[in-house]
Amino acid sequence: MKRSADTVRKWSEIILGQLGNPRVFALNVDEVDDVNALILDSGTVPGPTLRTLSEKAPEDIRSGVRTFVSLHPSGCGSGVRLPDSLPEHQVVLMLAEQLQEEVWESTGGEPVPACPGHQHPAKADSANEVPSWVCPRDGHVLRPILPAGTPE
Repeated sequence: MKRSADTVRKWSEIILGQLGNPRVFALNVDEVDDVNALILDSGTVPGPTLRTLSEKAPEDIRSGVRTFVSLHPSGCGSGVRLPDSLPEHQVVLMLAEQLQEEVWESTGGEPVPACPGHQHPAKADSANEVPSWVCPRDGHVLRPILPAGTPE
């Protein structure tokens, strides 16, 4: 299913809100013809002017959305490649896991989103193909990652 950069950006903003609204220095979300292409000449922060190199057979090229988030003024951050071929719930889980990891690193391990009554954070997991925040200890589903009615 083809996803737009606007949709993935909205999902990213919702997830970052659940992770305490960290200060975001860069959030780049780009639709690409090949999510696995090598990035060349990116400078410090990826953007729409990136050049890519792909030497794959046409059947191995996967379109999708590439995201990059930086929570540090230097532009250091991380990204995730979200192929269109994956089901939506897997894409949301991949995005939530990567954003959560970036927030952990920028805050020195703050447990967000909080897991009520525990010292650890909730983790992104699937509950009947619904991306949800789940207690990693007992598997209790806390809430969906994306609120009902969030556009696809």
